[in-house]
Amino acid sequence: MLKCVLKPLKPAISAALKGYQVRSGGWKELKENLSLAKTQRPQEMGVADAPPPDTVAIEKIRQKFQTMCKLYSPEKKVCMLLRVCKLIYTIMEDNSGRLYGADDFLPMLTYILAQCDMPELDNEILYMMELLDPLLLHGEGGYYLTSAYGAMSLIKNFHKDQAARVLSSETRDTLHQWHRRRTTQHSAPSIDDFQNYLRVALQELDSGCTAKTLAVQPDTTVEELCQLCALKFKVSDPETYSLFLQMEGSSQQLAADTHPQKIKAELHSRPEPVPFHFVYRRMAKNRTLSGALYNATSDLSRLPSVSDPKADLIHQSTEPPASSIISSLNSSCITEEPPADTH
Repeated sequence: MLKCVLKPLKPAISAALKGYQVRSGGWKELKENLSLAKTQRPQEMGVADAPPPDTVAIEKIRQKFQTMCKLYSPEKKVCMLLRVCKLIYTIMEDNSGRLYGADDFLPMLTYILAQCDMPELDNEILYMMELLDPLLLHGEGGYYLTSAYGAMSLIKNFHKDQAARVLSSETRDTLHQWHRRRTTQHSAPSIDDFQNYLRVALQELDSGCTAKTLAVQPDTTVEELCQLCALKFKVSDPETYSLFLQMEGSSQQLAADTHPQKIKAELHSRPEPVPFHFVYRRMAKNRTLSGALYNATSDLSRLPSVSDPKADLIHQSTEPPASSIISSLNSSCITEEPPADTH
């Protein structure tokens, strides 16, 4: 079907998209912002301590993008995008000798897109977003597709946002609207929560909350996830930390053999949306394990449900009530991120 329909239509679709951009002035503005962004240092694009790719690696990535542009199948395009993103992760880790998380990826992807200087990628991303099978939006490729959209958005608004690490509220709203329109199942995960990805916040007394999006398989236990969190958040005394399920009015420490993805799946299956957060934080010194651990077999319906499904975490207090945390992770944490531990 793709070969019969999309292959002959691809040149016409590409021409129509570019024609619209040219008439609206968007094409000229995009080229100008790409040229401006290309002159910036990695740090000015939001890249922290990750060494940037050299010119040889940039050219290799550019060639892969050129190959992607020639394909007509949205699925094959996304597969090529996935290869590019995994290559970027590999380059980042090979250059530094350590693993990088989701928070480091988007700025690096933005920097690399600017260095490739290919304005046609903007329309290629739109092509994939509108024609990709909705069932594939929940996988790894769909996650990277939204990351690519976010990176291009940062470049297109470079003169206004100065390539901040965090997407603008307008871009986030666009992604949410696109996902709702392209997803047929009402209960499907949102852009914030793709299958096999888990958002975990690190809660510290002196620095508030930071969060990372981690690739977590359904059979991963809390004990294994805590080990991963200790690595990703660089916790020096992991034996004093644990994973908590945070909901409004409730904070439950999870048992070591609990499966966080199963808890997430059950909460998502509720008729009413229930905001919840997995928080990796230090255990209270005077807390005993008896009566404090929450097991996956417990009845989740007994935990309180609240009315705001968009609540998020940002910072915290000493022994924070649930409401103080839920009001706090929104402005500092980006949700359109790739996984931190699959490369």
